Amino acid sequence: MLRAKHVGIRELKNGLSGYISRGEPIVATDRGEPKSFLVPYEEMVELVEMIEEASDSGLVAQVREARAAYRRGEWIPASRLFNRLDGRRRPARRR
Repeated sequence: MLRAKHVGIRELKNGLSGYISRGEPIVATDRGEPKSFLVPYEEMVELVEMIEEASDSGLVAQVREARAAYRRGEWIPASRLFNRLDGRRRPARRR
């Protein structure tokens, strides 16, 4: 929100399609006072997903445990993990 452009309501109304096509967050103001916040669709979807994940207590606990394990040095590089996962994949059965 700090990087969002502040635009007066009248200016926003007159150039709405241009502002929307830029795909940037916008703070709509009325006489300099923030009144509304416009967020591009993809960013809003991401925010909603993050909120939903944050409300999943099981997932939050897993993240907390993973962070603690990382701090203790109990981690492996992603490349090794992907190699392990590739080794576990079984070829698809043919019918």
